[in-house]
Amino acid sequence: MEPLKPQIKEKILDAIPDANPEEIQEYERLLAERFTVDPDLATAPDALDAHDAREKRLEELHKKLFRK
Repeated sequence: MEPLKPQIKEKILDAIPDANPEEIQEYERLLAERFTVDPDLATAPDALDAHDAREKRLEELHKKLFRK
C-alpha cells in the first residue's frame, strides 16, 4: 500500500471544498489497515464488526474524496 502522492492530496483538497487533510489521512490509515489484517482472523465473530465498520468508512471516504 503506497500513500497518496502529495500532488494527488492537493488536487483532492482543491477540487472538493468539504474535504480536509484529516479525512485523507484517515482514508490512507484505514486502507493500510486493510492489508495488515490476517484474512483468517478477519472472519472471526468479534472481528467482523470492526471489519464491516472499516469497510463502510472506507467506502464513505472514497466516495467523498474521489467523486467526479
